[in-house]
Amino acid sequence: MDSVTSIETVGDVYVVTLRGEIDAFTAPSLRDDLRHLVEHTGALSVVVDLEAVAFLDSSALGALVGVLRRLRERDGQLLIVQPRTAAGRIFELTGLDAVLDLYSDRAAAISAAND
Repeated sequence: MDSVTSIETVGDVYVVTLRGEIDAFTAPSLRDDLRHLVEHTGALSVVVDLEAVAFLDSSALGALVGVLRRLRERDGQLLIVQPRTAAGRIFELTGLDAVLDLYSDRAAAISAAND
């Protein structure tokens, strides 16, 4: 299964919606999209919606941590909508649940980004 990425704006929040599998093959494209949002578009609030993601590997996590670092350098924020699949456990297993702002649904993440 390939991944699908869409990017939209909800007010001042950029919402990146991913579907499918994010792995070493697809993560470079995700990394490039996120870097472009922050460095070229000037995004300061980014929600990454992983709700429909079936699989995440370490390269996907690396892309998320990389954009988190870029956003924090600019006083921005990254909010993650956790996958509803077993892929969501990766945040707990890696300890990233203590580092990332995780939400159970898109509406909650967007609301938190606007606070």
